Amino acid sequence: MKKITTIVCALIFVLLASCKTTEVKNNKPVIELKGNPTTGFTWIYEIEDDSIISIDEKQKYLGSNGSVGAPNLFTFTISPLNSGITTIKFEYKRSWETAPALETKLYKIIVDDNFNVEIIE
Repeated sequence: MKKITTIVCALIFVLLASCKTTEVKNNKPVIELKGNPTTGFTWIYEIEDDSIISIDEKQKYLGSNGSVGAPNLFTFTISPLNSGITTIKFEYKRSWETAPALETKLYKIIVDDNFNVEIIE
């Protein structure tokens, strides 16, 4: 019974962890992903070449009136450092577990010579 409950909970969390399209805010490109950190799951990212970009991460609580278990919006703002191409891999998982991620997202990031950033899903 415990295993079934865990599987059902994991499926619900995957549905909550949906991706919002990439967009530009304050002249910087962002990737927005929903998640529910009260479950222990969070978005963990890895930049293939961190000499090309840096990421500033912020979370916004999406619940109202302090409701417990409401999702958060994870906003990853991308800042160019050098021209080039790199990849960002996002995994929705619990950092202390060795189990595979519930969801994985890959983004190709292209920074041109004028420091314009293009995000390709």
